[in-house]
Amino acid sequence: MGTLINAMAILIGGGLGLLFRKRFPERISQTALQVMGLFTILVGIKMALGGEELILALISLALGSMLGEWINIEDRLEKFAFSLEERFHLTEYSSAKGFIHASLLFCVGSIAIVGSITEGLQGDPSILITKAMLDGIISIPFAAGMGIGVLGSALPVLVYQGSLTVLASQLKAFFTPAIIQELTSVGGVIVMGIGVNILGLKKVRVGNLIPALFIIIFILYIKALIH
Repeated sequence: MGTLINAMAILIGGGLGLLFRKRFPERISQTALQVMGLFTILVGIKMALGGEELILALISLALGSMLGEWINIEDRLEKFAFSLEERFHLTEYSSAKGFIHASLLFCVGSIAIVGSITEGLQGDPSILITKAMLDGIISIPFAAGMGIGVLGSALPVLVYQGSLTVLASQLKAFFTPAIIQELTSVGGVIVMGIGVNILGLKKVRVGNLIPALFIIIFILYIKALIH
């Protein structure tokens, strides 16, 4: 459900951008993005406070960030985007550039991963619905500047996030309530980082925090075995 709403939001936002591309004030989209940044931080705080193993969450985030920096996930994603631009010789206002840029923006990010996993494991689409509102708002100026290709990004979002949600739901039997709770808490901290980025307060390399989601699962399994 969350992914379907996300795809529809991109189509609606992109359609509005095309319709009002010459009359849409940039200050409106900027203010809306600031509101979504604040709301994203609020969602992240709520998720993070749901955990009980705060020390383990801190360890997971610390180890995850070091692993992410070592692998250099954030920079690799950016290089991937630049390589696509060069390969397809994209111009500033081409539909192909709009499609690729929007697809990368909407799919390559921790909120897509955390939201999809959360819905698959808990049946809670709230993170993806928050992402849907954010993507819908972003789609307006994107489509106004880059054209109809932005609307096509709804399809990769549908396939990517939908696949993650289905995969997480199939693995639900392997996750105890405690693991889901702490996984959500760690994910909440990452979501807060995304909110900080949206507000432009400071660049948080949230892509490099993604390994923390896997490390917290590993730590909790080890803890269960010891006890």
